[in-house]
Amino acid sequence: MFHAAAARRNLAARWLPAAVLAALLAACASGPPPRPGVLFRVADDGSQAARFAPLFAPERADRPENRVGTPSARLEQGDRKAARERVFVDPSSPTIYYQEVPFRTERGAYVNHVYRVHFQKVPYRLKFSHISAGRNTGLLAVVTVDAGGTPLLVTTVHTCGCYLTFLPTEHLDPAVYPPGWPTETGAAAGARQETWGERPPAVIGFPPRGGAGLPVLVLRDGTHRVADVIPFDPDTALEIIPTPLAPVADLETLPVAGAEPVATTPFFHPDGPGKGYVKGAHKTLEFLFVSWWALDAHVGHDKRYAPRGETGKVFYTSLKPWARKESDMWEFADFLRYWGWGL
Repeated sequence: MFHAAAARRNLAARWLPAAVLAALLAACASGPPPRPGVLFRVADDGSQAARFAPLFAPERADRPENRVGTPSARLEQGDRKAARERVFVDPSSPTIYYQEVPFRTERGAYVNHVYRVHFQKVPYRLKFSHISAGRNTGLLAVVTVDAGGTPLLVTTVHTCGCYLTFLPTEHLDPAVYPPGWPTETGAAAGARQETWGERPPAVIGFPPRGGAGLPVLVLRDGTHRVADVIPFDPDTALEIIPTPLAPVADLETLPVAGAEPVATTPFFHPDGPGKGYVKGAHKTLEFLFVSWWALDAHVGHDKRYAPRGETGKVFYTSLKPWARKESDMWEFADFLRYWGWGL
């Protein structure tokens, strides 16, 4: 739930014994960067949303759980022949969801272009990295752009707030980086960071006009963690899957297949204790092994990215119970400050 490199730099993050933290990081190690087979790409229609959209390149895209899907709903017959609603992610049809969120800091005004994708599941496997196993899992890629339209930072995080990764672009002034960030050689020389067993670049390229050179987020098989970032090459031999871009509001009105009369349902629980959480996205292993010391029975549960006043939930990115609000990614200026960025 927290960025490993930042945790090592922050003395306050040493609330776990150093030996335990080292063991967790070693257990998460996933090996060399994966080789993508397909690219999920938003069609360039000239819009700002399409212009800044990164590409998603999952490892082992032949497996349904690794393909970008579309949140869907249908009625199913229950044990007593009473139809019940089931919300799932359809891997046969991809969709990227989008929202635009402005924010300000002392340095100026910015816009976050937020891209949300969902997957059928993180499968259960005998690996510690699969502690996040569960259905309807998701990933956010947030592209922070300045008032002049220059992309400065890409922030990726699972839709539960887990596995936070910062990817500063070559346009961002190194003076605002957290202390100790490996920036000496810039994007071209390939400096790497370490974050929960993966080693994505420390600095990435990002063409302000989009197109060739856009960042391709290479996702690890099964866990969908960002393992690498490579520039988009339009002449690549990889299969490119055109992917529609839909407003994130569409997740509030999923058509329910089999319903008569025609009905819709939200992807998220609309009320009750589960308000704001993705339906069907329970994380059994995280509940068993993490919830008791993180002091959150819903730890790892995917959720809406929205103000806590609407959802009743904090989109926190640190497991420290006392840092819930400070690490809330919706309050982006405070979030950046918490993690040491000086934008």
